[in-house]
Amino acid sequence: MLTILALLTTMAVTDTTTNKVAVKGLVEHSFVINLSNISHLKPETRKDLNITGSTGDIKKTFRTYKGVSLKHILDSAKIKMPMHKERGKYYISVKASDGYTTMYSWNEIYNNPTGDNVFLVFEVNGAPIKEDGQFVMICSNDKPTGPRHVKWVEEIEVGKLP
Repeated sequence: MLTILALLTTMAVTDTTTNKVAVKGLVEHSFVINLSNISHLKPETRKDLNITGSTGDIKKTFRTYKGVSLKHILDSAKIKMPMHKERGKYYISVKASDGYTTMYSWNEIYNNPTGDNVFLVFEVNGAPIKEDGQFVMICSNDKPTGPRHVKWVEEIEVGKLP
């Protein structure tokens, strides 16, 4: 019985692993990011990030991490925004294959320091990410950083409120 439970747990973890991220929604250019093409999106390497829980406890430490800024991804996709005065209605959802989702507003990404600190990460401490899927999304200036630390990222979607 214990062997079956271990096998099912392993299968569930495997099912959440993704190897690509779809960029879609209200964009002119939908595209897919994978490890083969991510280098074309100007990856950056940053240092010293603690992933912290809501009580401040350190869950993980990234001595270095390499990724692409969400702002650069969105600029590459070109958000469809015919009426610029409606920018406050636009949002970006980041979805994981296990159902976890987090949101950013257009203003948060483009009119706030947060926009310079949200990254789709594919390498941590000099090695490809494995245990949390191939891609994770982080926001390094969140306090705490854990709630918007999305593992197993599979989709970045631009939407608009009515």
